[in-house]
Amino acid sequence: MLNTAITLTLRALSTFRTPQKPLTFSGAGAARKLADFMIQAGQKRPLLVTDSFLLKNGMLDDLIAFLEGAGCTVTTFDGIVPNPTFAVVEAGLKASRENRCDAVFAVGGGSAIDAAKVIASASTSKKSLAQLTGILKVDQPLLPFYVVPTTSGTGSEVTNAAVISDTETHKKKFFVDPKYIPIAAAFDTGLLKSLPAPMTAATGMDALTHAIEAYTSRNRFADTDRDAAMAIKLLVDFLPTAYQNGADERAREMVALGSFLAGYAFTKASLGYVHAISHQISAHYNTPHGLANAILLPRVLRFNRPTCKGRFAKLETMLGQDSTVTDVDALADRFVARVDALAETVGIPVNLTDLQPKDFDAIARDALAEARSSYAVPRVMRKAQVTQILQSVATGNRAISFA
Repeated sequence: MLNTAITLTLRALSTFRTPQKPLTFSGAGAARKLADFMIQAGQKRPLLVTDSFLLKNGMLDDLIAFLEGAGCTVTTFDGIVPNPTFAVVEAGLKASRENRCDAVFAVGGGSAIDAAKVIASASTSKKSLAQLTGILKVDQPLLPFYVVPTTSGTGSEVTNAAVISDTETHKKKFFVDPKYIPIAAAFDTGLLKSLPAPMTAATGMDALTHAIEAYTSRNRFADTDRDAAMAIKLLVDFLPTAYQNGADERAREMVALGSFLAGYAFTKASLGYVHAISHQISAHYNTPHGLANAILLPRVLRFNRPTCKGRFAKLETMLGQDSTVTDVDALADRFVARVDALAETVGIPVNLTDLQPKDFDAIARDALAEARSSYAVPRVMRKAQVTQILQSVATGNRAISFA
């Protein structure tokens, strides 16, 4: 009954606040095209939100030169760290206000984009970060907001949410509002191809998780099904190539577009237990979000299989080459095996060595609470089943079975 109520609430929010897809630029030089678009829109004092690695390695030199050559005053904030905290956002907000920035231009992964969203919101609001935490708390239009993702996984460039950690407690805080969706995004293959193979794998599997959880959500719609299915196909087909040959710009672009479609799908359809559990693991051990999702995904697929086998079968029919197989159970099993094989191909480990049994109870409790309050999951977990998944992650046993 509770899960049904969550589904109805999410559907109501989706109906009245349907997220809009940002305008997109793609391919070589896409970041410059986006910057030119921003300038034509009248913004010439951008806050460039990024991380020190991109800046110090000269990967943004061309972009900054282009902006300055067009008469822009660029303020650079490179204090982004993985799992950014309120303190990081406050530092970026200070830079924005002191330099009278008229736009926020984020270049980086999900951490940079999430922090930039909240900086863009807080820059125009008198609310504190604590007051902006939660659902529909944004009281003013954001500073014009543009993004260039350098990873393909978070989908943050199209989502209406940001996740920032409390500086003191390190608990994840959610900022959710349609205003967080950027005006436009650029998938620049020149930046994407620099992503190291392990991060390519983890973020790609993160995007696959977004797509599968959206496709199996009880809050799904015709357009989210379409986008999620297309995202799954792009990621399954092109992630291995992007992982094995990072210089392949076509594969990079297709993976980025898959991540974008997956992000749009889950923004409207919601997520599931992979995210509910991984958020708690990241909070306890600072585990990269994409890696935690990638390791958890095969376990949660097996848990959901009794309820989702028909959906899994449809996906396998789309992906598979053997049209002679029509049995739903066989197709569902093939789909789960396909995800296993993809994870192995891109080097996803089968376990997390940091995971400690003493933390299982708290992780399970908080994961179930997050799922109950936020997600229209296809099958409801009990605490014992979350614990079983955590034990399998600790021991490296991916092929677990559930009662």
